[in-house]
Amino acid sequence: MHVLITGGTGLIGTATGVLLREQGHRVTVLTRRPRQNKPQLVYIKRLSDCEQRVDAVINLAGAGLADRRWSRRYKREITNSRVQLTQRLVEWMGTLEAPPARLISASAIGFYGASESVQFTESSPGGEGFSAKLCQDWETAAKEAAALGIPVTILRLGVVFARSGGALEKMTQSFRFGVESWLGSGTQWLSWVHLDDVVRAINHALTAASPSPIYNVVAPQALRHRDLAEAVGRFHRVWLRLGVPAAAAKLLAGQMAEELLLTGQCVLPRQLEDEGFDFHFPTVTEALKDLARR
Repeated sequence: MHVLITGGTGLIGTATGVLLREQGHRVTVLTRRPRQNKPQLVYIKRLSDCEQRVDAVINLAGAGLADRRWSRRYKREITNSRVQLTQRLVEWMGTLEAPPARLISASAIGFYGASESVQFTESSPGGEGFSAKLCQDWETAAKEAAALGIPVTILRLGVVFARSGGALEKMTQSFRFGVESWLGSGTQWLSWVHLDDVVRAINHALTAASPSPIYNVVAPQALRHRDLAEAVGRFHRVWLRLGVPAAAAKLLAGQMAEELLLTGQCVLPRQLEDEGFDFHFPTVTEALKDLARR
């Protein structure tokens, strides 16, 4: 196949591109920065530069939600990089003589909002807050491709764990200094997933004969933030265990801390499990062991 990836230079996009090329597919990556082409890999700066027929589109682009404080300006950047880019992508697909056979578009489990008690599945309704509305608008923009006759699959991604880059590295910086830490009460839910399982889930959505319209891409076992700290602590020499007060996190990161760091949601990958998807890293201990070896 010839696959177009937006966000193809990010953590997930890079790993996805590697797998696709290993499988013999050709990959085109839409990026703002020019890069050197490689065998079976071409970089373009504009959608109009994609001259060859595209068999599938994987839409992963978006400014990092947790990269900085949510100022009004950065909220616009987050929204534009997801919702407006997806709108432009669908509009471009509508101009093609032969539209792609499939659109796989990222979203996030922030779609559901936060809860200490609810277990969310793909059929659960959307929640409230900036991140929830962002995901809902993002998904709505992607679903417009269905009017073009293009099947759409939405991937609601959990917090991605990887050896370098991603959330885990930021969340465990204190462990380098012997400090086991967590934010706030530590009882908030964390629905996470190993990068390798994310890429495999994308491949599943790409190759399945009849993929689901929505997948929760999370490991089967969510955990509390304090449980994660304890699990990570087993791989480090810990001298001090210390929670970061919620007030301090709010002071430093504002609304972003309130929605992403101090609250969470327990999300289940029901659709993937129903379709027989085999998670290579279903527990956080298995994931941490693997990442520690790399």
